[in-house]
Amino acid sequence: MKPSQVYITMALGVICLVLSITTMLLNRGNQELQARVQQQQNEIAKGNQLNQIGRTLLQEMAQLSLTNEKIKTVLKDNGFNVEVRNSAPLEP
Repeated sequence: MKPSQVYITMALGVICLVLSITTMLLNRGNQELQARVQQQQNEIAKGNQLNQIGRTLLQEMAQLSLTNEKIKTVLKDNGFNVEVRNSAPLEP
């Protein structure tokens, strides 16, 4: 090999090494970001689940408040006004 070919080959080898190391570092950073995103998605899912539980609990309490004045008072004290709606069945 000519000396110029050796230098070109060495330069290409160094470039490949630098690119490989850069790829590994970027991959590690991406894995950390993916872990953070997964954690945030889990928190959002927990929040949605708790929201659904809260709604169901509130609906059950509203239903019970129709026959229990203490529960109705607790709901009213916390800003929930329970009203009975009489809806007539739809006629065909």
